[in-house]
Amino acid sequence: MNRINLSEELARIPTGISCIDSALAGGIERSIITEIYGEGGSGKTNLSLIISLSALNSGGTVYYLDTEGVSVERIRQIAPGAGEMKKFYLYRIKSLEDQELTLTKIERNIERGQKPDLVVIDSFTEYFRLEKGGDPSARANSMQKHLSILLSIISGSGCAAVITNQIYQDVQTGSLEPFGGYVINHSVKAVYRIEKLPDTRRRIELVKHRSAPEGLNAVFRITGFGIECAPG
Repeated sequence: MNRINLSEELARIPTGISCIDSALAGGIERSIITEIYGEGGSGKTNLSLIISLSALNSGGTVYYLDTEGVSVERIRQIAPGAGEMKKFYLYRIKSLEDQELTLTKIERNIERGQKPDLVVIDSFTEYFRLEKGGDPSARANSMQKHLSILLSIISGSGCAAVITNQIYQDVQTGSLEPFGGYVINHSVKAVYRIEKLPDTRRRIELVKHRSAPEGLNAVFRITGFGIECAPG
């Protein structure tokens, strides 16, 4: 039985953007998986990079699994200094098998004492979503396997984990829902939705959290150098 370090459990990784940190109840929690979902171009990757930079600036190590082709130029815009990127490990994920192997590699690194502060999978569901046909039960089992490895990484290191997710339209209700349904929702403890507003602004809203009230939100804009708060 492992004893829980309460100070570590309560620690968060702030973004450094006041309005977003308020919506995140202080920042991204350690020792849990946080899900950020929204339509394409809503700002999920930009926010993930901002969170990564914050962890790096605090001396932490970040593993960033990229399934969608994040722009290296965009990373340089958000983090222009080369020094803080030395502990930023970017993995270009090409398939579900590649994603699983990379997660397993990180898990083994932790067993060797190489503990990260943050693991990001952007986006976690990209290759699950692109699968056509097949057995839904097998896909759910595969998704659960990847989540189980990620949970093992968290348990072994006390790090924070962020996964981004796409959305789909529920044919029965017409609502926009995150891909993966109950399989992902069961494993994540904090969920945030990002939506595009009619102009260039975005809104991030807390959907699920262990201790913060649902509905916390912030309005922001994506800029040439990252993210800034915007009038609500």
